[in-house]
Amino acid sequence: ADPYGHTPRRPYLILSDEAHPFAGEQYIAAGITTKEYPPSISLEGQFVEGGLSEQSFVSPWAVVSLREADIERAVAIVDQTVTRAAAGQLARFVGYESTDS
Repeated sequence: ADPYGHTPRRPYLILSDEAHPFAGEQYIAAGITTKEYPPSISLEGQFVEGGLSEQSFVSPWAVVSLREADIERAVAIVDQTVTRAAAGQLARFVGYESTDS
């Protein structure tokens, strides 16, 4: 379900990995939209497998916690640079600055 709008379903980018305390049961995810905003991350040319039917953007400020039961299916896999960029942007939005290069 889409907690941010009026669409019945929305794609999300899963940001969490196996280190999540409830990996496999619960996921940290960022919303994907067709609207571009200055901090959005474009998915154009970033699909490793599958894809979306419209030009789409990750919104790293639109974060949700999804349960396994909330996920219908995986429609695509993106390059890891997208996931890293979204997680890094999310971290900056909450005041965390990584010292990793």
